[in-house]
Amino acid sequence: MRKVFLSLAAAAALTCASASNAAITVEGHSSDVSVGTPNNSTIPNKVNFDSVTNTAATINPWFDFKNDQDGFYVFDLTSSTLYSSITLEKVLSDGGTTLVNQVIGSGRFLELITPTLDADTVYRFTYTYNTPDGGGTVSGNASFYPAVPEPATWAMMLIGFGGIAMAMRRRGQGMALAQVA
Repeated sequence: MRKVFLSLAAAAALTCASASNAAITVEGHSSDVSVGTPNNSTIPNKVNFDSVTNTAATINPWFDFKNDQDGFYVFDLTSSTLYSSITLEKVLSDGGTTLVNQVIGSGRFLELITPTLDADTVYRFTYTYNTPDGGGTVSGNASFYPAVPEPATWAMMLIGFGGIAMAMRRRGQGMALAQVA
């Protein structure tokens, strides 16, 4: 039994050591949006973006992104000005297909949840920002959630199952059944 446990622990350690996070990459963006460096060290992975206008205007910012794993995104947007409005236009694939799945909120606060997006495919996220009173910003982030658990997650589950099996086996060896007459 000890050999089985040590083998399980070694396999889990190897799996954890080779675990790799998904990596968001930004492929390009319009001049009216600034896109930060993706934070690929946490789950969910995130990339922040901002749009700024100094006059009463309607702008249509966009940025292209891709990931090296399948998964879905949650886009959160917030406007800084009271009478502005944000409209989520679309998430487009390479072929130009609109993939918008769900929009929650209206006006100054919006959230978009995409369906599962394919790995290594460039997608375009666009939105419209309208500020009739002049000036303002839209701040947002795109959070990526992998479709399949990472190897480290699988390793932790295997270690847990192994621990449960050991506890059950140990408990079963020392038990004597009491008989009721």
